[in-house]
Amino acid sequence: MRRMLVVTSLVVVVGVLAIVGATRGAAAVTHNPSYFGFLLGTPRIAGVAIELLPLDAQGRRPFRAYVCDGLGPPQGISIWFTGLGPAAVAPDTRSLSFPSVTGREQLRFTSVSERALHGAFVDANGVAAQFVAYAAFDGAGIYQVTLDSDLNYRGTSTTGDILEGRADRAGNTSGTITTTDGQRIPFDVNSLALAAPADLALHGLPPDYTSFAALNQVPGEYVAVIAPGGSHWFGRTGAVQLGSPGLFIIGLDKKEFRILR
Repeated sequence: MRRMLVVTSLVVVVGVLAIVGATRGAAAVTHNPSYFGFLLGTPRIAGVAIELLPLDAQGRRPFRAYVCDGLGPPQGISIWFTGLGPAAVAPDTRSLSFPSVTGREQLRFTSVSERALHGAFVDANGVAAQFVAYAAFDGAGIYQVTLDSDLNYRGTSTTGDILEGRADRAGNTSGTITTTDGQRIPFDVNSLALAAPADLALHGLPPDYTSFAALNQVPGEYVAVIAPGGSHWFGRTGAVQLGSPGLFIIGLDKKEFRILR
């Protein structure tokens, strides 16, 4: 049986690379996929969204990625990554690392396939948290979100999905995501910043969110990581793509408790 060309299992850029096949018979990524996952093995709840863009004329694959936990400064993270990379890597490559736009954090990739990206996010203090980001579905991805003074949310993802929702003053938000293929997905989420500490603890969530109640549900423009079906939102205002996130936050979770304040 003829051996197929093996390109290593560890590969490429967060998307930067179309790469891969790291194991025998694995096919290279040829479309422009998006991925979503969470940081693992850490009390920090943070979403990781990664998008691979079309190859350029030099055969390099641009990518963009966003890691956010929905907390405000100073402990919150709202980290943007972007770059260019080759369309494949050498077989002996163990991992690839890419700096954030500020150069203080890193995104490491150890495996890339059409179904999932494996790697780690390394914060400004050098602390690493693993992630597995799966091929995005049900509207997951990176969104530019607007919140108006009547607490209406409207957002568009980098891949064209549309989000519309309405929050109440207690922090309960309902709405729909309409995907580019016409699928309408309802969501119902709650503000972590406005939840009681006892409720957060009951669901295994840290109490840190309540410290940012005054920074929550403030009208403005946000860059957010949104999970499949709108089940979790993590976002910040400001020039996130330039490494200067603002003060105000989005931290919404689908946990089965409603805020009754």
